[in-house]
Amino acid sequence: MKRRQLLYGVLMSVVVGMCVPMGALAQDDAKEIDIKALSRKLDTMFRSKTTRAKMRMEIVTPNYERTLTMEMLTRGQDDALIRIQSPRKEKGISTLKKGNEMWNYLPKVKKVIRVPPSMMTSSWMGSDMTNDDLVQNSSWEDDYDVSQLKDVPTGEFCLQFTPHEDAPVTWSKVVACFDAKYQLPKTQSFYDEKGTKVREIKMDKYKKVDDRLIPSRITITPLSKDKKGNKTTMIYESIAFDVDIDEAEFSLANLRRGK
Repeated sequence: MKRRQLLYGVLMSVVVGMCVPMGALAQDDAKEIDIKALSRKLDTMFRSKTTRAKMRMEIVTPNYERTLTMEMLTRGQDDALIRIQSPRKEKGISTLKKGNEMWNYLPKVKKVIRVPPSMMTSSWMGSDMTNDDLVQNSSWEDDYDVSQLKDVPTGEFCLQFTPHEDAPVTWSKVVACFDAKYQLPKTQSFYDEKGTKVREIKMDKYKKVDDRLIPSRITITPLSKDKKGNKTTMIYESIAFDVDIDEAEFSLANLRRGK
């Protein structure tokens, strides 16, 4: 099965939608939380009709560190356009997502390249995000059964998501932990088919944007041995929801413009 998870659903989800504001809740009352409603908030965290954002991606590996700045446009869950703005040698490299399909534009050779299914699990721009992370549109509410975990750290409220048998995901389970007082998501841990935790996503530096409270920093840390020392951090420098974006922005012709 294809790997499809919520980055964008925390990034875009991971890039594309997140949550409505969550009201304060006393820690002693955490057990009264509606877990279905809480998982639905994960689904809608950055989600809107359209989004325009500027982001910084900081990539760390044992061998090098690099920073990319980029602009991202999204429309619902189906369409996204990402353009690299810096560094100079990579400026103009662009990625277009339409539904479950994806294309890259390489300005140096002036070519549009379709990303084949065999490359969907490959790294995107050398980061710890895969191509498939960008095109995913799975749903916590639709693709997983959710339950509350009892033995959790003080001050946290954790949900365990177990995929439906026919869900288009590869994780055996995902554990999402929230601040019990404010119900803000803090971490998501992803487990492989052997039950080993292989990836962790941390969300912090929450900011209010319009009527939403969203994390402006998302850190992805792979935990497999071959990725030891790797980390990718996405920082939202600005983001606007439900803005006017022409449909033509999400076209191959516009992708080829590279700017």
